[in-house]
Amino acid sequence: DCEPLVFEEAMKSKKWRQAMEEEIKSIEKNDTWELTTLPKGQKAVGVKWVYKAKKNVKGEVEKYKARLVAKGYKQKHGIDNEEVFA
Repeated sequence: DCEPLVFEEAMKSKKWRQAMEEEIKSIEKNDTWELTTLPKGQKAVGVKWVYKAKKNVKGEVEKYKARLVAKGYKQKHGIDNEEVFA
């Protein structure tokens, strides 16, 4: 199984959709992120899905892992680094 490069590819596969659902549940359960209203004049930091098929020693896929990561590289130095909106 190939790892999708973009969200649209992943959405075509039940296995990858399930992996994304598990990631969202984990984020919510662990209070990793807090949904909030974006202050006027501020820009949100984008997010990106990263996909990895975890394989056993035989090379067989054991788990499909999806991670939702913030595009921190888009932040600008010295601008509201304490609060990040994604």
